[in-house]
Amino acid sequence: MGAAFHRVEVSVSDPGEMRSLREHLRRVPGVEVTQIPGTPADGELGVWDVLQVVAAGSGALAVAARSLPAFIRSRRSNVSVTVETTNRTVTITVDNVDDAMPIVEKALDA
Repeated sequence: MGAAFHRVEVSVSDPGEMRSLREHLRRVPGVEVTQIPGTPADGELGVWDVLQVVAAGSGALAVAARSLPAFIRSRRSNVSVTVETTNRTVTITVDNVDDAMPIVEKALDA
């Protein structure tokens, strides 16, 4: 029996920052990051790509999530990063990072 894989989708409000976010997350040991097409919601004509972040354990995903505040704070413009798990979606901004991170970490434990 193999290890269970955990997956989250991560998107960024500025599509020009997608490459930087992808490279940032790829530095985290134990995670695989793939850029995939986003799925439009009802009534949407198109959406930006998202990053699929996969790890053999939730611990590596938690490390990747903990790296997001540093990414957000390092941007010259205000960007937001959205993390979507199977049961929750959380958007992190420079203004709410301290409040949002515990929610993200809790969602990764679920």
